[in-house]
Amino acid sequence: MEPHHRHATHRLLTETRGRLAAHHDEVAPPMHALLAHLVVELYDRDLLGDRPPSLGGVVDEAVSCLLNLATPQHVARPFDEDLADRLRELDRLPLPERLRLLETAARHIAPMPAPDRLPARRRTTGLCSCACNSGEFCGGCGHAGCGGRR
Repeated sequence: MEPHHRHATHRLLTETRGRLAAHHDEVAPPMHALLAHLVVELYDRDLLGDRPPSLGGVVDEAVSCLLNLATPQHVARPFDEDLADRLRELDRLPLPERLRLLETAARHIAPMPAPDRLPARRRTTGLCSCACNSGEFCGGCGHAGCGGRR
């Protein structure tokens, strides 16, 4: 999944969990209706990132993530036609279980942090007297610090 899709799906799952938690003991809306409503609201508030993917695609990604966590024996893919029907089964779960499922799904799909790239360091000293240890080109001796290529 591309990073902007991952970000949008994570945002949707996190917002859905927050809204569902606000219902306490009230009758909570069906999960699919809540996801569909919130994705439009997030899009309108420009909270889906710089390159928002299709809204239906974000909902489908979120639903497939939820279903895969709830029923791992039956893998769901974002393009499956029965996602909405299968999601109705999750509406029967008690509210605390749905909240835990949403929290786990949001953690599972959280955007991966960009690795901090450190500048490459050259070896200044070494066990051999090869020119590669002083930062010069030696022609590719195979030494671990060698800057040359064979």
